Amino acid sequence: MTWFFSDVARFKAEREALESFGLTHSWFVFDGWRYDDRMRLVLDADIVVGGKTWPIYLQFPQFYPDAPPSVFPRGDDSRWSYHQYGAGGELCLEYGADNWTLDLTGVDVIESVYRLLQGESPAPGETRTVASRHSESLGRRLRSKTFRFLRTRADTAFLADMTEGEYRTGAAVYCFHKDAIVFAVRSLNGAAEWINPDVPGQLEDEYYKRNFVALRLGEKTALPPTSSPSAFREAAGLAQDAGPVVLVFQGQASHAFYLTADSVIEAFVIPAQMEARRTDAVFDGLKDRKVGLVGCGSLGSKIGAIMTRAGVGKWLLVDDDLLLPDNFVRNELDWRDAGSHKASALARRMEYINPEIDTNVWLTELGAQTASESAEAIMLLLGECDLIIDATANHSALNIISAVAKVKEKPVVWAEVFGGGIGGLMVRYRPGLEPLPPLMRRAIENWFRDQSAPPVRNARSYESGAAGDVPLIANDADVSAVAAHTARFAIDLLARPASSFPHSAYAIGLGVGSVFTEPFDTRPIEVGQPPAEQPPQLLSEAETKAELTRLIEYFQRKPDEVGVAPPNNQAPAT
Repeated sequence: MTWFFSDVARFKAEREALESFGLTHSWFVFDGWRYDDRMRLVLDADIVVGGKTWPIYLQFPQFYPDAPPSVFPRGDDSRWSYHQYGAGGELCLEYGADNWTLDLTGVDVIESVYRLLQGESPAPGETRTVASRHSESLGRRLRSKTFRFLRTRADTAFLADMTEGEYRTGAAVYCFHKDAIVFAVRSLNGAAEWINPDVPGQLEDEYYKRNFVALRLGEKTALPPTSSPSAFREAAGLAQDAGPVVLVFQGQASHAFYLTADSVIEAFVIPAQMEARRTDAVFDGLKDRKVGLVGCGSLGSKIGAIMTRAGVGKWLLVDDDLLLPDNFVRNELDWRDAGSHKASALARRMEYINPEIDTNVWLTELGAQTASESAEAIMLLLGECDLIIDATANHSALNIISAVAKVKEKPVVWAEVFGGGIGGLMVRYRPGLEPLPPLMRRAIENWFRDQSAPPVRNARSYESGAAGDVPLIANDADVSAVAAHTARFAIDLLARPASSFPHSAYAIGLGVGSVFTEPFDTRPIEVGQPPAEQPPQLLSEAETKAELTRLIEYFQRKPDEVGVAPPNNQAPAT
């Protein structure tokens, strides 16, 4: 049931607070309430800043108050701010899916809009800058980039000594994927041919090979024009038959280009990774079950492949990270998908296992800073699944999944791999039978703490590809063992009316450390019973009738002219 009907008291509090706020703040002009075409509650209003009126609408998501409202320009498709998801799109405020808490309200969001518009509308002669809370990942930047050039540590080191004006010829291999074309240096000519050891030789047989040129320009020299291949080659000092793959170095930066017969296409250069030490998972009915897998890294990719082999036929895959060469030490995927988004690559891998499966891919990171409407869309899709699996080792993602599980009454399985190869954790939540995941997580942490034996964890998700992250020390066997146990746990939950697992949380030992005294030492963890439900805040019969009357009246109102927000570039992969 939609939140404003299931929690009329919260609706009353929000309505009264916003209407009262309009009476006490001259810059906030309250206009009225309505529903949008998806039955979400919307408040229309104007914000007056610097003598200008900004028409906005505040859109409450279906998961409110567990998810934040969104604010859009009303009837205006121009770009208002640098803190906005495209022209006419949602404003990026201080509060979003990554930092929203239940104590915040619609008034807090309106005040944030005012601070943003005021900060970017300085008085004459003044200069103001509004601090950004954007943290753009490499995966997010590459969502719309079809042509990609993947640098490796070996070719980076080999080409590091090139001097200004020098160019070298060689060969590049490239792979066609549904969502990208990825190039990499395979060889370079010289006194003796240099073969890139980071690029598997079989790629030459399985994919495509083209001539390649590496060129170094002076730091102040302009890049060759991309108006035509002939103009590009002439400005770069290359023979007219050189290429078609060209890598141009300029200072510390590199630029990649692909020259066709009549055009020059610039490719996005994926830099070589920093070197870091990384090494020390049946029944017929499963084909009709749908699983939402959040996190398609090493653990998630193996769980997905195992459960696909078991017969699960429908999938929602959520992840925005890229597959890079150092991930191969423990991932289900390999060089054939390097430079692709992990979720898209895993979908291809699962389709190779079972061509009949149905996959829906979303290139986004659940729990990270993103447009609130996009987060809501993913939550709605997760709510349609028969089971949600969290393989992110990210508490923020689990909190969002927990909100979906609570509202939609869906089971959840999540798992972690501990550092050092000592073991892992797998946990099952069933609505009405176990406490919600955040309470279970707290019970598990207390269980480890009581034994003075905390597991070894990274400070953040070990699958992140951000520069400077310390990778998890665990080999493929460690991850595979935890993935296999987790997949069996999940299959049991999907396929059996009565579980064969007597406990809902297990610490799985693979070595000596933490609570484990020997390999294969498995410890069940008691997580307690679900807490008694708190009685809902009750309104009097007259108050309830008055609020429901208001909600019904909104159906009869004609909406003002409302601009349709463009996509936030958070849409599912095609």
